[in-house]
Amino acid sequence: MQFVVKTSPHVRKPEARVSRMMGDVSIALTPLVLFAIFVHGLSAALVFLTAVVSMGLTEYAYYWWQDYKKLKSTALKNPSFTLGNFTALTSGLIYGLILPDQIPLLVVAIGGVVGIFFSKLIFGGMGHNIFNIAGFARVFVGLAYATSLGYSANVDASAGATVLGILGQDLTADPGLTYSLSTMFTGFGMPGSLGETSAMLILVGALYLFIRKSYDVFVPLTYLGTVFVIMLAVSLFQPVSASLPLYYLLSGGLMFGAIYMATDPVTMPITRPGRIYYAFGLGVVTVLIRLFGNLPEGVVFAIVIMNMFAPALDIPRFAKTKFTLKSALTFSVVALVITFSIVLGVGYVI
Repeated sequence: MQFVVKTSPHVRKPEARVSRMMGDVSIALTPLVLFAIFVHGLSAALVFLTAVVSMGLTEYAYYWWQDYKKLKSTALKNPSFTLGNFTALTSGLIYGLILPDQIPLLVVAIGGVVGIFFSKLIFGGMGHNIFNIAGFARVFVGLAYATSLGYSANVDASAGATVLGILGQDLTADPGLTYSLSTMFTGFGMPGSLGETSAMLILVGALYLFIRKSYDVFVPLTYLGTVFVIMLAVSLFQPVSASLPLYYLLSGGLMFGAIYMATDPVTMPITRPGRIYYAFGLGVVTVLIRLFGNLPEGVVFAIVIMNMFAPALDIPRFAKTKFTLKSALTFSVVALVITFSIVLGVGYVI
């Protein structure tokens, strides 16, 4: 038997290719891109163009230089050229979709260069990076250029939109007085980053990816389910709005991050139990940041933080391909303890 050793992403279907997977994600993002351009006009189109071009040119220049050092060839086309697998295009689109429209294009370009270089290229290229490329770029822009994000100086103010801003100031407030759930679902009239305001179009893209089997549906389901269950427990045992769990699901970049960023096959664990633990951690970190941190959003931070723990979940000693009764019971107890602790903690911040 011959063993083939390759880096992630790992595919289980013989006809599957990285270019097919990344191409499917780009297609799924198309409705969100068109919606953002329809709502925000030319400014949104320029953000997308700048994000994609900055990442694509950086990747091309890096590999051109690497091949020049090895082959001493100045040919524009080089053997290491990887733009054809759509990874730079997909990362650029996701990066643009988690930015506001009113942001200096120079900031977008700097974030694109830094994001793809420091989260992908210096690690060895595709399959070697430990951080989600778009998430890393967004975190860098948020920390380095917070005042350029449109709505306020807060790193996630643009992505957090008004609803999470209201809840961040007063958890007992009723966000329905400002935005209805139907408005948040469709995205019309909602402030926020370019691709995170329309839950309806996010779900359209998710359905396409599910049909194409281009992502592990258990990851976003676990991520969203964790946030919903924890916030449901908070709404049941603390004097907050009963609709709080739904507002948390539809607000900010939660649904977008769960479907298009948390499912990155390179930066999440390989085994199914590992992915469940990973997605559960994403949900817990997101809730902790939203409830107890200074950021109203927190999704991209949760993704980058959990990216660092994903390799530990793949250590052979701990990684299991299936849930056992013992592991399932242990996981359930941990989940209950964490949920109970958060519910108690909310009582001190209301």
